[in-house]
Amino acid sequence: MGEQGRADRGGSATRRQILEASLRLFSQRGFTRTTVRDIARHVGITDAAIYYHFSSKRELLEALVEEKGFISHLQNLEQLAPTASLRECLAIMARRAVEIMDSHRDFLRLIVLEGLAGDEAMGDQYRRLVDRWERALSVVLGRFQERGELGDADPARLSRQIISLILGAFLDSLMRRPPQEDAEERRRALASLVVEAIGALLAGLR
Repeated sequence: MGEQGRADRGGSATRRQILEASLRLFSQRGFTRTTVRDIARHVGITDAAIYYHFSSKRELLEALVEEKGFISHLQNLEQLAPTASLRECLAIMARRAVEIMDSHRDFLRLIVLEGLAGDEAMGDQYRRLVDRWERALSVVLGRFQERGELGDADPARLSRQIISLILGAFLDSLMRRPPQEDAEERRRALASLVVEAIGALLAGLR
């Protein structure tokens, strides 16, 4: 199918309804226990209509991940130019990551909990996002190393450490029921904690 055909399918109202129904059912029943027929019935269409837009349930899940903006954010991160100091750039990146993750906390909770429960598709999506994040951040850190701001630190290892800090703080916030603060206050507190932790990590670089 040509580019125009994919664009038409990507912008259709039916596709949007399928994605919304899928997210609702995945959240209620889990990915494995939700069938394509369940989704079709929920939308009021045939199974064939689902397969017109998505070749499989996994592709539908990937579309949900992309719809949330995670992939485009990581693509933008990889293009980040070191116009400010290393600490300032990482602080900006961390705050933006917290904002995006917390804005989609229910969807990420679904991925994490289903992945921990052994769902292969959800586990694959988690690893896909984290691996992509690590690669993008490593590219950015490599640019700072070229400027002489990273010392002898390995960009790939430092990338993993920074992302582990952010994910650890976010997952702790994610598992609190109910959250102790409203959304804006929660994000500010979480970002402050993460930026402080990254600062301590950078202070230990030689």
